[in-house]
Amino acid sequence: MVLLDAILLIGIGFIGLLFWQGRRQAELARVHAKRYCEQHQLQFLDIAWEGGRLARHGRHMGWLSRYQFAFSSDRESRYEGELQMLNLRLLRIETPVYRLPD
Repeated sequence: MVLLDAILLIGIGFIGLLFWQGRRQAELARVHAKRYCEQHQLQFLDIAWEGGRLARHGRHMGWLSRYQFAFSSDRESRYEGELQMLNLRLLRIETPVYRLPD
């Protein structure tokens, strides 16, 4: 019974750790998307998690997440870009061609 309790406690701790790490990754993704928008004179609108999986990128292995973020270049149009993160590291940001303000 003691072994079962220990395994259950470790399992709960692991789930908590995954949740905490996921929240940190989501907050960091928001920071990267906002920074990208500021650097390119875009208005950041929102960000949403699109999905994730265990993946290997070069020598690194971890949780690869995709986020979709919305932005506007002229305050009239809405565009959506994609941001990818491996654990807490930004891998890439892709945006569609967007209209520049006059």
